[in-house]
Parts: sequence; C-alpha cells; structure tokens
Amino acid sequence: MNTFTARVELHSANPTDYSNLYTEMQKESLVAAGAKADAGNVEFKSKEKASINEVIDAVVRAASKTGKKFSFTVMKDKNLEKLESRVRYHLHHS
Repeated sequence: MNTFTARVELHSANPTDYSNLYTEMQKESLVAAGAKADAGNVEFKSKEKASINEVIDAVVRAASKTGKKFSFTVMKDKNLEKLESRVRYHLHHS
C-alpha cells in the first residue's frame, strides 16, 4: 500500500488554528509525523489513502476548516524496504 507525506502551513495563524488543523487532519486519517507544532510547516502521514489525489482532497478539506489561508505539499513516500533490500543485494553480490 502507498504511503504519503503531506506538509501544511497555515498563513497568519495562531496556536489554536494549528490545534484545529491537527484535529481536522486526524478526522481525514492523516496523522502527525512528528512532534506537534503550533507554527510553520507541519507534517502528516497517510497510509489509508489509495492515491495522491485522495490525500490532496483530504488535506484541502481539513485545512479549509481552519478558516485560514494555507499552502501544502503532498509527496508519495518511497518504499524503503524494497530500496534497502536492493542495496543489501548489491552489496553482497558485488
């Protein structure tokens, strides 16, 4: 299954706005990827969405509910287990 990372920044926001963002993102099955922040870019992970478009739609719905202008980036995560396996294979067979 695909995993995605979303980074969101609320413009002219206060800590309460970011708290609302965390709540709304959680409702959309997006979980905080690190310590909660109350300013700047915040990162969320999604493992339940099938496509990047579903994640984008979820981020827009959640961030819009804060009532603040926002910007965001969504990226598909690389499958690190496959990558690590390939690296190990090449190291052992070189």
